[in-house]
Amino acid sequence: MTTIDVPGAAVTGVTGINKTGDLVGDYGQSTSGPISGFLYSSGTFTYFDYPGESVTVPEGINDSNLIVGYATQLPGKSDIVLGFIYDGATFTTLQDGTNTATYAWGINNVGTVVGGAGDIYATKGFEMVGGHYRTINFPGLYDYAYGNGINNHGEVVGSELEGIYEYGFVEKNGKFRPVQFPGDNFDTLALGINDKGMVVGAYNTGTAYTYAFATVSGKYVSFAYPGAKGTSASGVNASGQVVGTYTFDYQSYHGFVTSPITTADFEGAGCCQVAVVDGR
Repeated sequence: MTTIDVPGAAVTGVTGINKTGDLVGDYGQSTSGPISGFLYSSGTFTYFDYPGESVTVPEGINDSNLIVGYATQLPGKSDIVLGFIYDGATFTTLQDGTNTATYAWGINNVGTVVGGAGDIYATKGFEMVGGHYRTINFPGLYDYAYGNGINNHGEVVGSELEGIYEYGFVEKNGKFRPVQFPGDNFDTLALGINDKGMVVGAYNTGTAYTYAFATVSGKYVSFAYPGAKGTSASGVNASGQVVGTYTFDYQSYHGFVTSPITTADFEGAGCCQVAVVDGR
């Protein structure tokens, strides 16, 4: 893994990566203070903030360098959350109907956006095409659900929160496939997907440690930054480069990008854990 830190920031998270290796993420001095967005391209950071908001969180970037995310105020200052598309110069605001909170999480190369909408207390997943929003009705009874990423085949990767339990899914045309790290029955987040169907995310088996994973065709590999207590993978590009965030103390955070994970990495003897899912 290569660490990506915004100079002078105590908190850096990398959330998305495109085909050419351009990265987006957020940074600040703490997880509870103001947060700004960045684009990292060819070794250079470009910083940006949604006008008038103290929290700007980019979540995804496509191959045309369109960035999606959400913006709001610090906790307790506002209940309004605005989704956005940012082209490097102009923000386009996204709002699903009359919902007071729209979180945009992923975008593919034809401009289809996925995320979650509702209010700050409950959301449902959505897919937005040409300004028209389709609700993604995740299975189960949940408080929050999000479409976290979408590839160019229209496959949506997402997660839902049922109380303290988190479950991951891949969805296409209303059909759902569970994403569940083997042995983890209650805490798998599915956060990114590429055109080869590789899904990345994070899982926790009930300990103080969180690990990143990648999965293809039911085979899972787990990885973590050496010595970190928490590692989460949030995006993957066409070549299999994975981005995410790690922490040693859950106070300061660092972004990362990996070398490509390929399908060959899932074929070696003894490489992987194989999932047995319950058909949720």
